[in-house]
Formats: sequence, structure tokens, C-alpha cells
Amino acid sequence: MPDFTSYLQTVENLVGNATKGFLAKLDHMTFKLTINGLKETDYDAVAITIDQLVKERKPVSIPPLYVVARAHPVPQVRAKAEAALLQLDSSGDIERFTAGKEMAEAVKALVEHYGNFKATL
Repeated sequence: MPDFTSYLQTVENLVGNATKGFLAKLDHMTFKLTINGLKETDYDAVAITIDQLVKERKPVSIPPLYVVARAHPVPQVRAKAEAALLQLDSSGDIERFTAGKEMAEAVKALVEHYGNFKATL
């Protein structure tokens, strides 16, 4: 599904452009590996990645999880990502940032708000 992977690539690029310094670059490399894990079509492989993102509770996890919840080709994976978003966003901010926006705009808004590697929820 080209749209799904291109949206995840957009998240990766936007976050990557915001990183500076060695530790931020290291975080970005780890983030890139995470993005690649979310691209898998095997439910168990993606579920492990999603569970790890929820466990870490980093806001930077929200944009890629949003893409997975909206566009992943496997329905089970979309449902798992949606449940993860609910755990990470109990205040409903995601809906506020994405309401009425096309996917690319919504992803950009989420990265602008949640793109900090150091923050935790």
C-alpha cells in the first residue's frame, strides 16, 4: 500500500529533520528502525513494536501510530494501533490536531506537536 508507506516516510523525514546532535541522531536511528517495524504485514511483528511504543510512552510515537491506525493494510494492526493511541492520548489531543485535515496535513500537525524525542507522556 504505497500511501501507507509514504505517510510513514513523511513522519520519519519530518522527525529526522528536527534532530540535532549525536544523541538526537541516535534516537532518530532507533526511530527509523521502529518505523520499519511498523511497515511489516505480519500482525505479531507489528504488535510487538506497538506494545513497545506504548510501554515507552514517548509522544514521538503518536504520529507513526496514527498513520498505522488509519492506513495500515492489515485491519487487526489498525485496531491495535488505534487502541495504543487511546492509551497514549487520554485527553483527546490527537483528534484536536487532526480534525478535518487530510492525512498528510494531519501527520505534519502531529509531528510538529509530538516530535520531541526527550518528552514522555
